Amino acid sequence: MSYLNISAQTDLPSKWRGWPFNSGVAGDWETSLATYAFSFAILAAICLFLRFLYGPKGIWRDKELEREAEENRRREHAELDSDYRAGRINKQLYELKKRSIDR
Repeated sequence: MSYLNISAQTDLPSKWRGWPFNSGVAGDWETSLATYAFSFAILAAICLFLRFLYGPKGIWRDKELEREAEENRRREHAELDSDYRAGRINKQLYELKKRSIDR
């Protein structure tokens, strides 16, 4: 009798059977939360992978983009230095803007 009871319980529907993208049948907040967390983890992994490949100093990033960024940084430094020497900005603002350009 005990064997029949156990075999009957294995055929009962489980809320995790269709996980992670179930049809919503027999789901509750736990399966929904797990689905959202799983989806977020997959998307975050894809974003980090693409940033590694194409982001700043990425291995597949176009070298032309790096050259243009360096030229823009130099030009902004030159403008900032000329503004500071002309007295249009004070030393505190000069240091703040210089650090933001170097980032």
